[in-house]
Amino acid sequence: MRRLRLLHLDLKTVYSYGDQLLFELVRQTFNSWGGGEQFELTSSSPFRERATTAFVDDINEHFDGVVIGGGGIFPRRTNATPASGWQWDITTELLARLRKPIIVFGAGNPAPFDPERYNEVFRRHVNRTMAQSVFFGLRSTGAVEDMRDWLEAPEDAPQLTLQPCPTTIARVLLPRIASEPPDDDVRRIGIQVGLEAAHVNSGLEPDAIFPRLRDLVLALQEDGWSVEFLGHKRADMKFFQEYGAELGLVGHRLFGSTRVLFEGVRTYAHLPVVLGARGHSQMIPFGLNNIPLSLSTNNKIKYFAHEIGHPEFLVDPWRSDFATDAFARIDEADRKRAVLRAELAATQQRFVDTTRHNLSVIYERLTGERVDADLVPYRERELSLAQACYDADFERRRLAEAARDAQAGAQEQVGGAAAARTAKPARAAAQVVPGKTGSLATVRRIVRAGRRRVRRVLSR
Repeated sequence: MRRLRLLHLDLKTVYSYGDQLLFELVRQTFNSWGGGEQFELTSSSPFRERATTAFVDDINEHFDGVVIGGGGIFPRRTNATPASGWQWDITTELLARLRKPIIVFGAGNPAPFDPERYNEVFRRHVNRTMAQSVFFGLRSTGAVEDMRDWLEAPEDAPQLTLQPCPTTIARVLLPRIASEPPDDDVRRIGIQVGLEAAHVNSGLEPDAIFPRLRDLVLALQEDGWSVEFLGHKRADMKFFQEYGAELGLVGHRLFGSTRVLFEGVRTYAHLPVVLGARGHSQMIPFGLNNIPLSLSTNNKIKYFAHEIGHPEFLVDPWRSDFATDAFARIDEADRKRAVLRAELAATQQRFVDTTRHNLSVIYERLTGERVDADLVPYRERELSLAQACYDADFERRRLAEAARDAQAGAQEQVGGAAAARTAKPARAAAQVVPGKTGSLATVRRIVRAGRRRVRRVLSR
């Protein structure tokens, strides 16, 4: 039996919990299938970094395939690269030079195809990527259908299929961390509400939703619920900062620290019900056999609720009676908790079976050999090594993000901003990267270097 060495193209960040956990679980999914006898997925590279000829040639020489596993790789309104129209920064010419097969695994949603305004660069690139893929798995049936509209010959793409996000089977992959389910008698709920540009642009502004969310929290507390707040990203903490003290909320900041990689799973595991506004605030609790209610703000969230057979888990945030409607749905879910959890467990087993089947298909398409195997969770030592690897990678990415923040601040000043404001973005960059003294000193050196460059330019 041949063991395949795969390169993981990832999109991890130190300030987005869903992506932090997702990329770790993509890796664990491949490495745990058959106890690691078929796949080795340990090497990784950020696919936002511009691909070069040397990079492609190295893949051709040293790897058996490339795994693209991740969430926000297809949305093209933000962070899309000119080379591809999505987030993989590789030209179609270099893509054609790649001789090793591509595996897209559990990726997020492409934008719905608009024939009047479609992106020709994206369409050309994603068709080329599809042609070079042995497997192209998206998180929901709705996402698969959206992608078909972008293909020039969808009937010639049997590799396009459903692959649930690995976070939806976290209880199977991480039994040592997910632990036992919460006590059925405990009335504890997690609230997650991140409002970023996409949410605000859709009409869901903080001034509109926050007062109604406050009313909901008060109603839940009056009914005996313990309410905890979850922040996947910095933007998620805005509601907690404004109302947390007044409402006496417990807050969980699941970003900006190496500890949250697995601690976030433990946190979610003890929340029987979650009301969230992000895709991963649905998928992670579902993956732990808890009940995921969601603000119905985009297709990604809607598709997942339908995929698990519970569209009633969607809560319309634009309703004038939002607090009343949300409370009623939470109350109903709580009353049906035992039945719902049994249904969700059966659905999760279907996702596990789908994942096992897909891994078998991938292996057969790469080797010609059919293997059926189970997912064997990491042991304690393997989990410790995964955490250590993540710690080192986290530090590198944290410093890189701080350096980019400092550079962006310097460029703003060179562009004509008042010299008196030069130090402000630099200080902010240093403040948001708590950690070891030596690491902070490194960031400060980067910041000081940026200031010196600014002064030289302004003195010319």
